[in-house]
Amino acid sequence: MRNLIVAVLSLAAASNAITAEETTSAHLYQAVVRVGADVDLVREVMGRPESTTDPWIVVQAEPRHVFYQALTLLRKANRLAAELVNENRAGLLPVAEGEIQPALVLDVIERAAAQIDAVRAELGITYRAETPELEADREPSDVLREIVQVSRQLNHLIDRRFKMEDVYARLELAATYVAGALTRDESVPEYGELPPFESGKVPADVYRRVLECLELATVVGERRDVDVLKLNLRRELRRRDIAPADVYDLATTLLSEVAYLTLVLDAKDVDAPPIERPEHIFPSHVYRIAGMLQDELARLEARN
Repeated sequence: MRNLIVAVLSLAAASNAITAEETTSAHLYQAVVRVGADVDLVREVMGRPESTTDPWIVVQAEPRHVFYQALTLLRKANRLAAELVNENRAGLLPVAEGEIQPALVLDVIERAAAQIDAVRAELGITYRAETPELEADREPSDVLREIVQVSRQLNHLIDRRFKMEDVYARLELAATYVAGALTRDESVPEYGELPPFESGKVPADVYRRVLECLELATVVGERRDVDVLKLNLRRELRRRDIAPADVYDLATTLLSEVAYLTLVLDAKDVDAPPIERPEHIFPSHVYRIAGMLQDELARLEARN
C-alpha cells in the first residue's frame, strides 16, 4: 500500500524538554504561537503588511490535518529563508503509514522555527519572542487554526508566492487518490468527469469549489466512522478576499482528508487522471480539475 504522506528529510530530534510520548497538542500550540510571534518580528523589520484575515473556525481536527498544514508552514518558511539567507531547503522523504502523532508534527514546526531563526539572524534581529505559557486544554483544532494564521502571515513575507499551478498539483493528486477508491479493477481506472472549461474564474471561485469538495469528503468520512475535519464552511463560502495561497492552504487540507479516506477505503493505486496539464495554469483550469474531483467525491458518496 502506498505511503500516506510526504514529510521532512532528516527530521530534527524531539525537543529536549519532552519525550515523543509526552508531546501533546498543548506543546504544538505553544510552539506555533512562538513561531507566529517571531514571524511578526520579521514582518515589522521587512515593513510588510499584517495579515488581517479572520481565522478558520475549526470545530474538529485530527493530528493528520495539523501535520499537512505544518508541512505547508515549513515550505513557506523554507522559501523565505532561501530568499533572504540562501538557506538550503529541507528535503522530503516518505513517512511510514499509520496515525500521525503530535511529536512528528512538533518536529516539523521546530524545523520551520529554525528557518525563521536564520532569517532573524540575517536581518540583525537579536531578540526573539518569549515562549508562551503551556495551555494544557489546547486541542488539534486550536493548533490547526494557529498554523494557518502564521502561514497566512508568511504569504506577505515571501516574494515567490504560491500560484494556481501549485493548487492544481494538490487537486490533481487528490483526484488520483479518489479515483483509486472508485476503481474496482486497476486495469480500468475510474476517473471523474472533467467538466467544460469556464473562462473568467478567479481564486475565490476555486476556493468555493474546493470547500464543496471538502464537504463531500466529510460526508464520506462520517459514513465510514472516520474522524473528519469540521470547519465552519458557511463563513468560508462567503469570503471574497481570496488569494492563490489561500486556495493552496485549503487544497492541502482537502488532500489530507482524501488521502486518509482512501487509505481507509483500501483504494487501488492508479495513475494520475489522463488529462493534459495546461502549459499556463490559471484559476479557470484549477476550477475545472476541482470539478472533476467534485464529481469523483459525489460518486464515492453515492456508493458509500
